[in-house]
Amino acid sequence: MLRSGVLAAWSAAFVAGRASLDQVVDAVTGDDAPHRVAGGEFDGAPLHDVLAQWRRAGGSVRAVLPVAGDVRGVPGPTPFKAAALEAGEAAVAAGSALVPEPVDFYPSSAPPTVIWHAFATEPAPVDYVSVGDAQYELTTAIRESATALFAADVAGGVDDIADALQDARRAGEHLELPPGFPPRAVALIAQAERLQAVLDLALADPAGGAVDRMGMAARTSALRPLATAVRRARLAAYNAEARD
Repeated sequence: MLRSGVLAAWSAAFVAGRASLDQVVDAVTGDDAPHRVAGGEFDGAPLHDVLAQWRRAGGSVRAVLPVAGDVRGVPGPTPFKAAALEAGEAAVAAGSALVPEPVDFYPSSAPPTVIWHAFATEPAPVDYVSVGDAQYELTTAIRESATALFAADVAGGVDDIADALQDARRAGEHLELPPGFPPRAVALIAQAERLQAVLDLALADPAGGAVDRMGMAARTSALRPLATAVRRARLAAYNAEARD
């Protein structure tokens, strides 16, 4: 689950009056232990307090998914940029942002939780991606990556991953989105989350069908455009209702 994406989607519904504050927190928290906020003026506050402040401030709440070499839409200052880049995601609102840090208590049976690290942020240009454009780019990337994998003869996968592949196919079935969310965005999220699960499996087996370093490099190169398209699709879909 992309926690910042879920937070952005539900925050948009909250601002629009289609969801209550408790519904937003319940959707973001899921089966976790209650989430906590750390840092800045919200240090130690419940997630409710940050969401209420965001609504009073107005404007949009957007998910950002920075990676090395692409931090479009991520505002300063530097400590926030670094934290968002390390986490690979953040939720950005007017003047502040939250970066999730999952906390697992394994081997304890206690449910996991999330610490949302709060940062004061500067204004930043919106990195707008339309759902239609993202869908086209994703469809193109799927076709091109598949062609490149088979051309390089490195389309193999992990042994004995039938259960994992089934989970990947079902990844899009476990969506927690607010009522009235745009149907095209829902469909794109489902597809992108399934593909992200497949990419995660590929990362778990870096060799795949490759038999040497050249083959591994070819496999990585073939999957890179798909990973970019999936990330942009998630951005477009989860931010589909964010207001400029």
